[in-house]
Amino acid sequence: MSFIDPNCDHITSIPCLATPPSYHEFLHNYLIPNVPVLIGPALTTGWRARCDWVRPNPDCHGEEAISEKIPRFVPDFAFLMDRFGDAPVQVADCRRREFTDQPRVGMMFADFVEKWGTSVVESEGEMKNDQVRDIEAKWEHDSDRTRYYLKDWHFVKAFPEYGAYETPDIFRDDWMNEFWHTRNDVRDDYRFVYMGGHGTFTPFHADVYRSYSWSANICGIKRWTLFHPGQEHLFKDKLGNMVYDVRDVDPARFSRFAEARRIVLLQRDGETLFVPSGWFHQVENIGSTISINHNWSNACNLPYLHTSFVADLGEVRYALRDLIDLLPSPEFERECQRLLLVNSGWDWIVLWRMCACIMQRLRRQLEGEDGDKGTPMELQPPVGFQAKRILDVMMGLLAETEAGKVVGKWYEEEGGMEVGTGEEAVEEMVRELKGLVEEYE
Repeated sequence: MSFIDPNCDHITSIPCLATPPSYHEFLHNYLIPNVPVLIGPALTTGWRARCDWVRPNPDCHGEEAISEKIPRFVPDFAFLMDRFGDAPVQVADCRRREFTDQPRVGMMFADFVEKWGTSVVESEGEMKNDQVRDIEAKWEHDSDRTRYYLKDWHFVKAFPEYGAYETPDIFRDDWMNEFWHTRNDVRDDYRFVYMGGHGTFTPFHADVYRSYSWSANICGIKRWTLFHPGQEHLFKDKLGNMVYDVRDVDPARFSRFAEARRIVLLQRDGETLFVPSGWFHQVENIGSTISINHNWSNACNLPYLHTSFVADLGEVRYALRDLIDLLPSPEFERECQRLLLVNSGWDWIVLWRMCACIMQRLRRQLEGEDGDKGTPMELQPPVGFQAKRILDVMMGLLAETEAGKVVGKWYEEEGGMEVGTGEEAVEEMVRELKGLVEEYE
């Protein structure tokens, strides 16, 4: 299913802002229109990670030496290993493919830095003999450096007291991480650190749940290749398999991929890229690169999340189509939801719970009960806008008879109801949302 936003179809280059936008500017120029933007280092000034984790690149001598192939900063391996060496991490092998991703292996962070840092030191010594203009060619011959990529490190969860960074105000309205933080059934988040050497990369993909993402470079340079939404039919072969690496696409197998509209962008040290919903992309590192990334969502891209959910559920139902005549309807739907949760990380209940969590927080804020907790109202879209988006998703879920039954049963078993039935709890939630829409829209 396509994620088409006609407002971004005209974009031929990505705006680059030296000065961070106000929240109002960001909301109306980028969030709602679903438009990517690159923001200069001023957005991340003062982050501890930008001070502790890096040192000046010895091969970068003055402004005249700075080019797209020479990062201004390199990792401070001694500090990183000393401070975080005992942490377990997941490391991808960029020279191997596993379905649509790369195989990963668990190791201690110190072991990863040992592999990464040793090859960096060795290659830096070689580079000085051949001048920095040959830097990229030499890095390509360093197999360890181009092979291992630490991905999806839940750094904040692992080191909650360290304070590596502060989420910028324009990204604070983050429903996914807000809801996941309140959950008792799982301990997870969508806040990550990535670290890798020159040539390491993330294969072609769109972000989980069709969420937004923001990525701030601590050091190094990333080469992004982004593709406008609504072109998914160009990314697949006859069997429905997706392109894996945009640098190596078989034209006989993916006969229409060359037609896909794309934008190539270089993101340098300290810069932050906002990637909107449904923009497929591939990322390649130039030099030793560290970045901080969040996946996130809010009312602005909630329709994209809902559409993604419906598409995922449709694929599960199709895969289990042979069971339709063998199982009663409720059992078939429960099995579909079970597999959807396993494969995609959500189901009817999770989507409903996230929307209900945000609605309840909005209610508390409107009643003055939240104090300083949560995202300030001035860093959110208007209340009526948010309530209408949540209401549309909830009504979409309730349009499916089984979804209504499942949600109602959850309220009765785990929803913390004081009185009434699960069905009444669902109806009350919808009534309250309609009231907010009428009052604030």
